[in-house]
Amino acid sequence: MGSRLCHDLVSPIGAIGNGLELLELSGKGGEEVALIRSALDAAVARIRFFRLAFGAGAPEARIAAREIREVLDDMYRDTRSKVLWRDTEEHARAEMRLACLALNCIEVATPWGAKIEVTRNGQAWVMHVDAKRLRIDQPLWMSLGRGELPGDLKGSEVQFGILAALSRDLRRPVSVSADETHLSLIV
Repeated sequence: MGSRLCHDLVSPIGAIGNGLELLELSGKGGEEVALIRSALDAAVARIRFFRLAFGAGAPEARIAAREIREVLDDMYRDTRSKVLWRDTEEHARAEMRLACLALNCIEVATPWGAKIEVTRNGQAWVMHVDAKRLRIDQPLWMSLGRGELPGDLKGSEVQFGILAALSRDLRRPVSVSADETHLSLIV
């Protein structure tokens, strides 16, 4: 379903991009066109990110670090958050999916912005978050480990359920520690 939604959204957004390109080539618009371009680039990056996190893909597919770094740079360019993707390796799509779902969970905890550092430690993703303030919903975060998933996940929280299920299917333990300004997530 995630792949289908992303596919259906890419087409009209691509058409908007084509129209915007014509405006840019004609020299019209100035700051207004630049603002639209920035928003369009962020939307395209967000769809690419959602495709990695929620979409179906061939199990043998591999994702380059350069690709995920480009997506994250475009997605977070004009936000209060900054993601520092330190890993340089190419990984199986399932591995990148874990990382994207984890980042999506981190977004819920960082509505006011944060610095998020992503590294690879042996066979696990390690994410460190520094923020002036975090919003930690304990039941959600504890469900990533061995806790029970809340039965009433909201649409904005489905990534917790998917990450918990996927990490359990892959037999990947999840570790979370957090206080008011720091969060560490290992998956």
